[in-house]
Amino acid sequence: MYMVPFMNSVASSGIKIYQTSAAYTPAELNITTRNPEMQADWIPVWEELGLPQPSTVARELVQKRVGQLENDIAEKSREGDRIANISSGEKNVFGKIAMERYMRQGQSTVVLMAIPSRGLHIDVKIYSPEINIEVRGRLLK
Repeated sequence: MYMVPFMNSVASSGIKIYQTSAAYTPAELNITTRNPEMQADWIPVWEELGLPQPSTVARELVQKRVGQLENDIAEKSREGDRIANISSGEKNVFGKIAMERYMRQGQSTVVLMAIPSRGLHIDVKIYSPEINIEVRGRLLK
């Protein structure tokens, strides 16, 4: 809001008296930010450790899981055949099957790797905020 003087009256001594609107209008502050961007280049680390690219590893894992699923289905059907074949006279079929599953699935492999001499390259971009101030009204002199 502008402070607009207007003449209200004139005193007897010839001095002009003015009234003004003294309402305060605050400035408007707008701050716009952008999220930082980060990219990591792992290729030197993979090459040093002799590891394949992630896309290659993903394809190999899919093929391995499909083969493992096929083997698991075949094993389940063989176990079902053993349970259904009562005439064979096998005792404690369920206990033996459980023990075989435990021995087959209970194995785990631990691989320890050394830290590579070259680290990965990380590129981080940080953007400064955009600050806009819009002043309203008229500045006093």
